[in-house]
Amino acid sequence: AEENSVLTALSSTVISGSAEVSYNGNLSGNNKFGDQGFVANGASLAISSPLGEGDYSAGFNVDLLLGNRADAFGSAGDGFLIKNANIGLNLPFGNGIDLTVGLFDSIVGYETEASASNPNVSRSYGYGLGPLTHTGALASTSLTDGLNFSFGLANSFGSTLGTTASDVGDNNFTYMVGVEATVPDNLGFLAGSTVYVGYVDGAASGSSNDDEDSHLYVGASVASPIEGVSLGVAYDDRTKHGAASDSDAVALYAVWDVSDGVSLAGRYDTIDSDGDSSAMWTATLGYSIWDNVLTRLEYNIETGHKERGDSAGFALNLYYQF
Repeated sequence: AEENSVLTALSSTVISGSAEVSYNGNLSGNNKFGDQGFVANGASLAISSPLGEGDYSAGFNVDLLLGNRADAFGSAGDGFLIKNANIGLNLPFGNGIDLTVGLFDSIVGYETEASASNPNVSRSYGYGLGPLTHTGALASTSLTDGLNFSFGLANSFGSTLGTTASDVGDNNFTYMVGVEATVPDNLGFLAGSTVYVGYVDGAASGSSNDDEDSHLYVGASVASPIEGVSLGVAYDDRTKHGAASDSDAVALYAVWDVSDGVSLAGRYDTIDSDGDSSAMWTATLGYSIWDNVLTRLEYNIETGHKERGDSAGFALNLYYQF
């Protein structure tokens, strides 16, 4: 019986991962892409078991980052980061509640750490404003058909070192709320489009409850009447405690699936931090020639940055995932 339970657990376990490399080119005195030449961006490895279909089912998720991807996400130069480590639980109340306990991704933001999941290789301004992960508990449920709601509590505003705040429990809980609405099928080409509103508020570790950070995110993924074209918009408003500056960013996205395996993505985004503003134009050509490999060529122009000034650069990025 014990052997059978182990085999059953192993059969539902999913192992996935990715490796990413780039070539970055400089077309100006300053380049937002950073390091020039060939860059080993790093890798990821995930081990998970999804929730079962029955009541009181359970699952888990462990997500690791290695190399430069770990450093960029917040490993403080160690080249290794536990990005996610959580347990999923199903509670058969109402329409069903999915409970995630442990270290999990933040509920705010249009883009993710895995660049292949984003329209572009480089990240928007809004990606750098909000918390990236939390340590706590998150409950999600469906209120009605097409309307989902989530609520969570975490130790502090963010769990990722080097980006938002370190996470050491000090009883200054952060709360988070998210609502997602999906356009019904009877609204023509807009069917399936989604609108999401998320809000996170709480103190950084070691700060009092009077020194709270907050992040409001509003995003939408919109279908268009043009076949193969989809649109997106994201608004991020970050308020920092104390004398730190407040920032808000807006990003507009357009993706055109030109043909099987070929796509063209564009992004325009701006940010304003206490009166200092900058803007970016990004164009990305993606194509798939080899199995499991997404290859993208990206061109980026940035204007008005108070430290980098105006800059232009390009990147050739290869992303392998299994």
